[in-house]
Amino acid sequence: MTTNQEAITDPGLFWRGIDTCPTGPRILLLNKAGIASTGCWDGNDDWWVGWCPLPKIPPHIRELVEPTYKEAHASNIGNLIGD
Repeated sequence: MTTNQEAITDPGLFWRGIDTCPTGPRILLLNKAGIASTGCWDGNDDWWVGWCPLPKIPPHIRELVEPTYKEAHASNIGNLIGD
């Protein structure tokens, strides 16, 4: 974030309507307050208005993930890095 509280966005990337959201997998969710968070949508909660897939991590960045962290969190790491 810059000192003037700007956000960096991708001009070609838009939120998708919640009516197209898959149930179950971890995704980015946008709520009615305009706040994004990661989570799973159950298909019933009307608090969420949009969604977006999580980005994939390319191999050259995946290499930088600390091996000790990966080992300590092996049960969750697949969800976190998009495997």
